[in-house]
Amino acid sequence: MDAPKIVTGLALGAAVAAATWAPLVDRDEPRYAQAVREMRQAGDYIVPRNFGQLRPDKPILIYWLQLAGTAVLGERELGFRLPSLLALVAWLWCASLLAQELCGEKRWALLPGMAVAGVLATPDALVVALTTASLLAFLRAAKTRKRQFSLLAWLLLGLGVLAKGPVTPLFVAPALVGYCGKDKALWRAVLPWWGPLVALGVVAVWFLPANLVTGWELARWAIGKHVVQRAVQPLESHGVQGPLGVLLGPPFYAASLAVAAFPLAFGLVRFLRAGPQADPQVWRTVVWGIFGPLLVLSLVATKLPHYILPAVPLFLVATRPNPRQQKAAAITGAFLALGVVVVSWQTPYRCLAATLRELPQTTCAFAPQEPSLRFYAGEKLAVVESPEARCGFFLARPGEMTRLAKHGLTMEQVREFCGWNLAKGRRERFLLYQLRIGRREKENPGPGGSSAEIATGRGLSLAEKNGFPNTRSAAIFAR
Repeated sequence: MDAPKIVTGLALGAAVAAATWAPLVDRDEPRYAQAVREMRQAGDYIVPRNFGQLRPDKPILIYWLQLAGTAVLGERELGFRLPSLLALVAWLWCASLLAQELCGEKRWALLPGMAVAGVLATPDALVVALTTASLLAFLRAAKTRKRQFSLLAWLLLGLGVLAKGPVTPLFVAPALVGYCGKDKALWRAVLPWWGPLVALGVVAVWFLPANLVTGWELARWAIGKHVVQRAVQPLESHGVQGPLGVLLGPPFYAASLAVAAFPLAFGLVRFLRAGPQADPQVWRTVVWGIFGPLLVLSLVATKLPHYILPAVPLFLVATRPNPRQQKAAAITGAFLALGVVVVSWQTPYRCLAATLRELPQTTCAFAPQEPSLRFYAGEKLAVVESPEARCGFFLARPGEMTRLAKHGLTMEQVREFCGWNLAKGRRERFLLYQLRIGRREKENPGPGGSSAEIATGRGLSLAEKNGFPNTRSAAIFAR
């Protein structure tokens, strides 16, 4: 086995290790995981929900695959990320075949952007793999004129829509425009009259039942907010609205591609400068397949670097990665994958949730709370508007103490947690309090008729009942 394959194998091993060790990070991963948990608990495998609320953010395919992954490996990080890891391997194979289809030779490299996508429990690696596989099947249908390849292409296109909405058609269609050009025979091979019906049928298998159950509310949110609204205004401050956002789009996505496809960016520049003389059809396919979606995404108000990731396989077509570049790409991908572990360990939520799960009573907290904390804590964390009788503990940020004091509670701090909130880019501090009650409780009289009490300011501390033997032990626990 040659050195590039060995290094790539080690990089894939690093991705598996990162998927195993890293807590669910940011906000997207725990939201997918929570929806999968609720689908299994409710026995509803059609409509994803988060804490009982409809979750229309993405179509169903990623949830079904994560259900399968967690059925095999349990509700742990690797179970939720298993579909992404398998999609990463599938993409590596399909991308090399795509390069062979267009250039006559297999070209492959484990590019850093895909290595990171393969570590995360999101649909990004899945949709890139399906987009690459669909484009490959379309090209084989055009070359061979065989109907089975056309059928496969449209099936994969439909699955791509089930993975992440319009992303797969957005990247496949421009590449086909570049490849087929004005050749009507090629267009007839890739665009039979029944092809779009096949893709629509795949999508309808889930889309129709899900919307009949929800009274078409799922479609209104999914299309109205996550397609239309995402296009006209930045969601969650991801992007710049107006003409400035459009102007910033091309350099933003060009920089994203340069990082995701490192170190092949300079090879793409040389390919473009060489022009279409060597092979006009391949040159048009690469130009249309990369820059067509890039221009469309630049017009979309919401911008994130991973949006352009499905264009990455065409870098392998435009360039011929040498062994040095293959090793550099794999090493960079491994470092970025392991970097996910390092960064995610700076968040406090998994550690904090582990403490909450060990407490004998429910912990309450004011909204909003990070999805990862709510996922890891499960039923042991209740998000409330005001403290409730079921709450033996309360989790608060320093800025919430004034709001908490208005309820007239007597509390005892038992622990403090600090760490980074990656979504907000700042450190967070949590204070865990044990609630007291405003009365005194006596135990059985001790020797000599004395009462064994734990005195507090307004009454008796419930330390022993809540899992901390006494006030002093609670202080030691806090340290």
